[in-house]
Amino acid sequence: MQLSFLLVSVSMLAMVSAKGANKAQTTEGQCKQMNKLEKFVSFAANDTLVAAVTKNNATKIADIQAKASAASTTLATMQQNTTLTATCAVVNAAQATTDGCQETFALQRFIDFANNDTAVTAATKGNATKAADIQAKASQASTQLATLTSNSTLQAFCPAVMQADQCKAMNKLQKVVDTANNATKLDKATKGNATKAAAFQARASQAAIKLSTMTSNSTFMTACAALKTTKDGTASAAAASTTAKSAASALAGNVFLSTIVLVFAGIMML
Repeated sequence: MQLSFLLVSVSMLAMVSAKGANKAQTTEGQCKQMNKLEKFVSFAANDTLVAAVTKNNATKIADIQAKASAASTTLATMQQNTTLTATCAVVNAAQATTDGCQETFALQRFIDFANNDTAVTAATKGNATKAADIQAKASQASTQLATLTSNSTLQAFCPAVMQADQCKAMNKLQKVVDTANNATKLDKATKGNATKAAAFQARASQAAIKLSTMTSNSTFMTACAALKTTKDGTASAAAASTTAKSAASALAGNVFLSTIVLVFAGIMML
């Protein structure tokens, strides 16, 4: 873990109580706020971690403890609302399930990448040391994936999560195509730069091909329509599970290179 990154996260967590006090939040927003407050209070209680993040700077440590005290007060107040805590238990469970599915997908993509010698060679530019490191991490990823896939309850939910992700991807592709077809939007997106506009048009052409493949799948489109009734496409995932399973299977081979590259880049930075 990079301490500079953690320090930024700590700063953001410390701002949560102030944000919550100044802005009305949805129930989901309140649940997220409670989670962040709990993490921050837990972090502040870990003397070793605080010392590492602040490099033993007494002023910074005192600031963290003061903010943790305020966070504890806010958290205690929120936890007194039994209706909120009961709702958050359900929201958190659903989010944990979604996170588990996303981790499953990411691990599988990385393992598939690691098993593709051509892709590994291209990514590492033929560097044997980096290639060996990838294989070692892929071995660890396989162990983690086995643990996740052995959870039948989690895996029963994952096809619906994949469906929701693919529906969101389709919507993003549609926005790219729409922008490319609208001179005003295209000019705004590229700031009038002809070179950037040409590159955007090329990107939109590729997006249109992918979009056509998706929209021609009636099962997939039906499942997306069912998921559209929720805010983020995940709340009704269980209800759409049967439809999602068949649609996800139809698109299982449609793995976007950008996703694989992001997973690879993230693991290479560990």
